Amino acid sequence: MKSDATLALLVQKLRWLKLPGMAQLVPALLDHAAKDNLTVPDVLHRLCDEERASRLKRAVDRRIQDARFPEVNTVDAFDFDFDTYRRKARARYLALHDLAFLDKGTNPLFIGVPGTGKTFLARALAYRACQGARRVVVTSAMRMLNELSGAEIHGQLERALRRYVRADFLVVDDFAVLAMDPTQAKLAFQVISDRYDYRRSTCITTNRPFKDWTKVFPDALNAQVIAERLTERAEHFVFDGKGYRPTKQ
Repeated sequence: MKSDATLALLVQKLRWLKLPGMAQLVPALLDHAAKDNLTVPDVLHRLCDEERASRLKRAVDRRIQDARFPEVNTVDAFDFDFDTYRRKARARYLALHDLAFLDKGTNPLFIGVPGTGKTFLARALAYRACQGARRVVVTSAMRMLNELSGAEIHGQLERALRRYVRADFLVVDDFAVLAMDPTQAKLAFQVISDRYDYRRSTCITTNRPFKDWTKVFPDALNAQVIAERLTERAEHFVFDGKGYRPTKQ
């Protein structure tokens, strides 16, 4: 009885110290230690390993939640053998999954016709970044610009910008696809420029080649500067093959 009370108190103290991994493992581990004659250092090592694993898992879960994925995609579900363009992109794309590009401020750019897998690959890369416990934001261009426009109207632009500018990895789907008004173009410029200055990686998917961006931005110079800042440090993936939409079962 005294032993049970002591164990319960130990678990309570570990939780108070914000060590949930240890608190969860300690009852079973102490029982195992008694049976197998584990030393005190053995027990401490295993408790520390469990706490570390628990914290890493919580960090990854938090990053995934904060990223606000419309849908989580993982690279193992992508068919690289569907066409020549995907097969050629496979090695370069998979190389990004070591996440070294984030430290270099490299921008993965996915360009091509609808249905070629651009959004899937961008989200899968964002999911991998979350697994690396990086701060990630996944959004569509219109959602981001509408949110920033609304924040500006209500005097909260600086706060809203922080979410997009400070993320280690920003993924913007359907960028430069729909025409922008001057306010939206200014906000797009601000996000891309600030991230460029801080050397933070920005990923876009777009159906328009860069030469057609002047049809979207009201100011041709604005379109040119944004394109230059995205492409200065970039990994281009151009998909000109036929579109593919998997049939849902």
